[in-house]
Amino acid sequence: MGDQMLAANDLLQMPAKTIPVDWPARDTIIYNLGIGFGPAAIEDPSQLRFVLEDRLAGFPTMTTVMGMSLGIFDRKYGIDYAKVLHGEEWITLHRPLPASGAFEVATGVEKIWDRGQQKGAILQTCKTITVKGEAEPFAETRTVLMLRGNGGFGGSAEGAPSVNEPPTRNPDARITLETRPEQALLYRLSGDANPLHADPEVARKAGFPGPILHGMATYGIVARAIVDGACDGDETKLAHYGLRFSSPVFPGETLRTDIWALGDGNFAFEVTATEREVVVAKGGRASVRD
Repeated sequence: MGDQMLAANDLLQMPAKTIPVDWPARDTIIYNLGIGFGPAAIEDPSQLRFVLEDRLAGFPTMTTVMGMSLGIFDRKYGIDYAKVLHGEEWITLHRPLPASGAFEVATGVEKIWDRGQQKGAILQTCKTITVKGEAEPFAETRTVLMLRGNGGFGGSAEGAPSVNEPPTRNPDARITLETRPEQALLYRLSGDANPLHADPEVARKAGFPGPILHGMATYGIVARAIVDGACDGDETKLAHYGLRFSSPVFPGETLRTDIWALGDGNFAFEVTATEREVVVAKGGRASVRD
């Protein structure tokens, strides 16, 4: 696969096939538990809305696991899967996320940048999520993948994603959330069963001292911090949210999210695993609606 040239034009023209997704309340609860709402609900009864059926609320980042598609990894497109890294994830919510229901999900390739044979390529997908029977989507998610084995196919690097730098002043808010030792074992139930996140032997063979937390679990946990620090605890206010992954998180570590207010409902943030003082997510941006 790595010897095949990236079929960039075919990827960009790949039809965004719409698939039906029936999403039950149980899947919402499983997702919310996977990003830490179990301990949160025990400490704060107002958080029970994320884990109990009679008042259930969807959390914005759940959109990332609804109707996941792997169509771009068909061999005919030439992506060197072994050298793919999840670089960034972004969501836009036009209105609050339903906790359950019948949805239609369409995923397509939006942009591809060529950084050269040595640096690889960057691919961005866009997924739209619509309530079945409605015309306008209530959310879009954008995934940025680093294709380290696919550079040099003859494309342009102009406009490739770059990291947003946070302000140099002290943050306006700092939210600290703990992850649990079993966090990855819960999160994997939302669809990512990669043994790297569960099996110590597999993790050691990959060069890690133990299983690492799913990047998208970290993504959801950090979103909880943004909701607390920028949305006054109201998840329905979150309109736009995203970050760049910069280092793995190990289950049980503590995540500190530093938040800077930029004005007009916009925020910057950066995330550190406090036990190692390692920045695990950077370039974060969020927008909040009134």
